Amino acid sequence: MKDFMLIYKGGDPNWQEASAEQKQAMMARWGTWLGALGAKGKLVTGGSPLESSGRQLTRDGVVTDIASLELKELVTGYSIIKAESYEEAVTLAKDCPIFANTKGHASLEIRQILPM
Repeated sequence: MKDFMLIYKGGDPNWQEASAEQKQAMMARWGTWLGALGAKGKLVTGGSPLESSGRQLTRDGVVTDIASLELKELVTGYSIIKAESYEEAVTLAKDCPIFANTKGHASLEIRQILPM
């Protein structure tokens, strides 16, 4: 079994401004999906959402505010799952709630975590 990182990009930039009921419904959707992965023994960590602001540091010391990135390029969260292959990881990721209510601005990158 291999570990894969699910890297969430994009999403709804206004989710923090949603009503309490809307936030609760979205968190319930995430809880159901992550719970199902856990029940299958496929969840390493549910991860966390990331703040939309941040900084990018280059090798030569240049610091850039990432708030200027397009939403679709912005990493907004992550999870780590277990799967036998990329194909299984893709299958597990297809029901991810990142794709709900995002107006087409979400993607999910799947990367295998290599052992050190």
